[in-house]
Amino acid sequence: MNGDEIITAAYAHELPKYGITVGLTNYSAAYATGLLLARRTLTKMGLADMYVGKEEADGEMYEVEADGDKRPFRVLLDVGLQSTTTGAKVSKVTLVK
Repeated sequence: MNGDEIITAAYAHELPKYGITVGLTNYSAAYATGLLLARRTLTKMGLADMYVGKEEADGEMYEVEADGDKRPFRVLLDVGLQSTTTGAKVSKVTLVK
């Protein structure tokens, strides 16, 4: 296979459907878009019930551990040669299996 394979995608302009209506270009929107991408990927892979995430925000560190032969995905932000300055557009997030 040549090139990249897109498994799932999520965009900040989709966040109003989930109740986030302001600040769609800030750090919080980037985090929420990452969460949306993660949930979509887990659902597509049939793992959404196994990895439900943190259900109550309490400020404590939360990390998912491997469970048997299935382990959580890792996602890497790949900006390539793009500058990571305010207002920069990020073109790709890489899912590592």
